[in-house]
Amino acid sequence: MPTLAAMHCVPFELGPTEAYPSLEHWLADAPGTVATMLHRWDLTAGEAYVGGMSGSVLRVTDSAGTPLVLKVTYPHVEGVWEAVGLQMFPSGLAPTVLRQDPWTWSMLLTEVDPGIPLASEEMSPTEALQIAGRLHHELTASAAPTGLPRLTDAMAEYAATARDNLPQHSSALHFLGVDALVEQALDALPELSASGPTGSLLHGDFNPGNILRSSSGWVVIDPKPLVGDPAFDLWPLVTQIGAPLTTTDPVSKVRDQLITAARAAECDWHRTARWAELRTALNVVWHLTSKETDLAAAEAFALTVWSQIVRG
Repeated sequence: MPTLAAMHCVPFELGPTEAYPSLEHWLADAPGTVATMLHRWDLTAGEAYVGGMSGSVLRVTDSAGTPLVLKVTYPHVEGVWEAVGLQMFPSGLAPTVLRQDPWTWSMLLTEVDPGIPLASEEMSPTEALQIAGRLHHELTASAAPTGLPRLTDAMAEYAATARDNLPQHSSALHFLGVDALVEQALDALPELSASGPTGSLLHGDFNPGNILRSSSGWVVIDPKPLVGDPAFDLWPLVTQIGAPLTTTDPVSKVRDQLITAARAAECDWHRTARWAELRTALNVVWHLTSKETDLAAAEAFALTVWSQIVRG
């Protein structure tokens, strides 16, 4: 079986997202799906990768002994365009998709070796942010394929859901001291959506765990592709590298990291902060709805930091 040529990728099928109403339902069937794909593509299973939240990712070898990666993903709306996104990124900046089964949400990918996440590398936060920012700039120069979900539409849908849930969380939001801040962030979405760039290919989940070191440089995995404003993607880097929210002066530290990442990515740092404020506000409501009160409190604190940066 030839495995070294990239294939033409398509969106994953939406049907399976209805067949599996929860991750738990899918996990019950996942071992059988993995076994099916190993047989269908004549692969020998190796060890599983650790750290995936919603998929089975295995080291495998093909019939020629080539080391590859089999990924079988939990069907979810945000992941429909993952294979297409991987294919659209510039050559060398993401694993190559060698096989795809849209119905089982399976992909056979080239291996990223050594595959060490940026989050695990021993380097200063400044260096890590600069690496990630430059990589982001290269990624967003890619042409976005026709049909890709638009950032503005996705955020409008999330914001509408959050607004629907606000009444049931009014007491909790008031207790956390962010009821006005959440409303303020949601109110800013129409102007934010209308005022910035709209045509870039975005990763959609550009966190430091999804940026891996390969033998030839840095690559991304696990995209949730969107088309829109490049400033949207930088938020996870700013708060997840170097734990700036735990410092004695989180506002200054987050602002410094924000400016470092935005400069490297050639994005407007203030727009990046506004997207971060909105995404954090959405997280507060989402965690409250999921009854994850500790996570909601942590995001509420982060929201106060982002609000000061946006209006400072």
